[in-house]
Amino acid sequence: MFIFTMTFITKFVCNTFPDTHAFLKHSMVLHMYNNQPKRLVMAVRAQLLLTIATSGLMMAVSPSSFAQETSNQLSTTGPSVTLAPIVVTAKKYEGYAAYAPTSGTKTQTEWLEVPQSVSVVTKTELEDRGAVRVMDAMKGVAGLNNTLGEGSRDEFVMRGFNGLNDVYSDGMRDDGKLQSYRSLANVERVEVVKGPAGALYGRGSAGGIINLVTKKAEGDDFDKVQAQVGSDGLAVARVDSSHKLSDTVNARINAEYRRSESYVDHVDSNDVFIAPTVRWQPTDQQTLDFSLDYMRQHLVPYRGVPSKDGKPVDVAPNTFYGGTNDYQDSDTWHANVNHEFDINDNVKWTNRASYSHITLEQKGTRQSSADVVNDKVERTVNNFGYDPRTTKTLQSELAWNLDNHELLFGADYNDIDIDLTLATDKNVPPTSATNPSAGATPNPGFPAFRKNSTQSIGVFAQDVYHIGDWSLVGNVRYDNMRLSQNANGKDSELNDDKFSYRTGVVYKFNDATSAYATVARSWQLPYSGTFINPKLGALYQTDLKEIGVKTYLNNDDIMLNASLYRIDKEDPKTNDNREVTDKDEFRHQGLELEARGKLRDNWDVSAGYSYLDAEDKKTGLTPNDVPNQTFSLWTAYQPADQWRIGGGVNYISDRYTGDAEAVELAGYTTVDLMTAYSMGKHNLQLNLNNALDKDYALGATNGISGKNQIGLGAPRTWLLTYNYEF
Repeated sequence: MFIFTMTFITKFVCNTFPDTHAFLKHSMVLHMYNNQPKRLVMAVRAQLLLTIATSGLMMAVSPSSFAQETSNQLSTTGPSVTLAPIVVTAKKYEGYAAYAPTSGTKTQTEWLEVPQSVSVVTKTELEDRGAVRVMDAMKGVAGLNNTLGEGSRDEFVMRGFNGLNDVYSDGMRDDGKLQSYRSLANVERVEVVKGPAGALYGRGSAGGIINLVTKKAEGDDFDKVQAQVGSDGLAVARVDSSHKLSDTVNARINAEYRRSESYVDHVDSNDVFIAPTVRWQPTDQQTLDFSLDYMRQHLVPYRGVPSKDGKPVDVAPNTFYGGTNDYQDSDTWHANVNHEFDINDNVKWTNRASYSHITLEQKGTRQSSADVVNDKVERTVNNFGYDPRTTKTLQSELAWNLDNHELLFGADYNDIDIDLTLATDKNVPPTSATNPSAGATPNPGFPAFRKNSTQSIGVFAQDVYHIGDWSLVGNVRYDNMRLSQNANGKDSELNDDKFSYRTGVVYKFNDATSAYATVARSWQLPYSGTFINPKLGALYQTDLKEIGVKTYLNNDDIMLNASLYRIDKEDPKTNDNREVTDKDEFRHQGLELEARGKLRDNWDVSAGYSYLDAEDKKTGLTPNDVPNQTFSLWTAYQPADQWRIGGGVNYISDRYTGDAEAVELAGYTTVDLMTAYSMGKHNLQLNLNNALDKDYALGATNGISGKNQIGLGAPRTWLLTYNYEF
């Protein structure tokens, strides 16, 4: 069935979109480039791994995997969706499968009918992995890998594109925390939409979006506490308290305190996070959610190690090249209001408003991009900050189920204001590349540098039309984007109007298997709206073509998604008059296979494989921090009521960093292990990460700086977690 489905969708898309035939002909499934044997070998390997992984899953489930009983079928013709259970209630865990992720369509469209690859990391998987930060949650998502992130923030590469500015919280852009590490204390699950998603969300990267779905005050009565201790002095305390205050009012609060040193000398962190939320339901038709979160974070940025002769220098992972007086302090406030009004059984009106305010100071010593000469690496000091950075967002969406149509109409407004402080000192003595000396570095202060303002107004419409076994998905969006700045007494402005779209078709072979095809276009501001560079003063566009197959296996307990995609990004170059004079073109095309769910009772699994061929079309070179292949496998088994054991592997292939493939980062494989014991209300869990103590390079900062700012990954670490529910 799986092979038949892939064959069908391939023929369908080639006939429907003639230019897609060229992609398939030259994709990794057949051959990338006849004159590049290495890529051909990698393509054959990718196809073999895909076949093996698919066959393994087929063998792991019962022969009746595709036989679906009517009582377990998903109903997709009405406004609601009846889902097959994924929770073994006696064991009190959710499982690894989520049947109705909302991020793909912003509605309750069932997973099989979303014409794009969507991954969900559930609460149970987050807990099993011992995830503390968002970067910990991303290990199991096919086509996504972590990178250094300037040593002070979450940063991800999705399908080979940087996703720094494309993290959302409950469907709203979360720019307020982009310079910091985000907490998972109030996160219920993480949803990832692969590929350009501008038709729904507005400007965004070519790789996709990450949506953090937060915990809500749903009326459950419980009090939970969690304590964690781990390697390098890690100590975490969490509280999750939820109560029903009246017939119409519920409240919940999540709080976290976290402190740690690290495997790198002089690098430490100290975080406080608190997130209260209140739900008011004055009538059966209306729900109001009020939420507030505050985060105070102190950390020392880690800028990695330099390179020499095309390789990272051979030093211990604890080696620190910064100043002993480096730091980053930030205070972030975020408030959100969400109003849902069920006008009738078929019409829902949702309005959201959010505001974030961040003040930040960072003193960071970093290695320059100059080559290491005579064992010396040049350094600079940057003092950087927000004083403040504010974000205001308004959204209004009307969802209307009309016969066979799932209609969605929306409008949104986003305003980002930045008062940027910045000073640089280049008169820093160089240090040894292989044996750096520790000491204080200059502090140039925090003078005013630049004011930025980014406003965007968007309106969009979506229709999911069901006709027999077919679903047709159409999105169109109009955005007006305005970027203005004042730097050095000079005003600059960029103003443009753009249309984004997504067109998709889904065919359901039965209640368990569908095939889809989609084309989409999105836009992004230069530098993601941080400032205007006259030579980059135009919006860039990204185009997506994707085909795929989705299927439920093992009586709906496993979700399997296989996809082929091509993403083309065009980055215009302009002159001082903003006239386009040239453009950079990038093509990323690849294959992804992902499975999540339950193989047997009490046996959960999450697996993902990605093959990606990415290149700068002018030079033929690979962009920064883009692995050719990734593979992840995580599984957890509960042999008895009290015990739960698990583990997994994570593989990242070779990558390059620095311009023109200047530095090669070797591929690596890490192994993680977990065991947990429960006794009544008490639960104790031990996680061992990088259990084999593998030396590896996590990634590097993007751009030229990546040549000498390569982050070494953590050695073997342990985490002991205690949970108690009152």
